[in-house]
Amino acid sequence: MTDNLRITIKIADVEPIRFDIKRSEEAIYRRAEYHINKLYDQWHSGAGKRQSPMEVMARVALAFAELYYRKTDVLNAQADVLAEFEKRLDHILEPEIGTSPLEG
Repeated sequence: MTDNLRITIKIADVEPIRFDIKRSEEAIYRRAEYHINKLYDQWHSGAGKRQSPMEVMARVALAFAELYYRKTDVLNAQADVLAEFEKRLDHILEPEIGTSPLEG
């Protein structure tokens, strides 16, 4: 059995998109499809002023890009904290490494 799966994604009023993905990634694509459409529908139908579908989709793209970059910044900050923690831990443990009973 192949690990690939051909799926069709329908976003807003755009023609369905068909492509191959790893079977294990289907849930991620389906969640993304759901949330994109939910936000699109919310903004498209709820806007007091009428916006074109392209304007709404641009706002959706911007919202997801903003979320991506915010999360990336958080992950990078966490990686920096962990790297500093590892340095401090190595410094603390450094004297202990030289006195191991296994050496000698």
